[in-house]
Amino acid sequence: MTFDVVCVLTPMTLSDQEFRREKRVKFTTRAPLATIPGDGELIENTATIDLSASGVRVRLSGQIEPGQLVEIFLSKRPEQCRVVWTNSDGPNKQLIAGLEFIYPLPDQRGPETPPSSKFEPIH
Repeated sequence: MTFDVVCVLTPMTLSDQEFRREKRVKFTTRAPLATIPGDGELIENTATIDLSASGVRVRLSGQIEPGQLVEIFLSKRPEQCRVVWTNSDGPNKQLIAGLEFIYPLPDQRGPETPPSSKFEPIH
């Protein structure tokens, strides 16, 4: 399965940020979503709205429920999430959902761990 990734990153306004646990950025990209466990339904018509280290807000044409486990494909490797909330988005029957990552994303801006300077022989 391959995906074309087009994304836009822009900071959110202060009013959007003041009640959030973590800083979010607007992040718009196509991101298919799979219901789990196992061979769940693939909801291809899914796009991100914004993103933080602990979660993502998405717009989708499909059905998911709070508490449900899903996988979102932000890259080739899916990220496991729990659906926290959902809300209908008007007459077009799209759904807006808040997803919490099971394993928070690493902060790509932080310092990298330096490589080990110890030499370890191969046995």
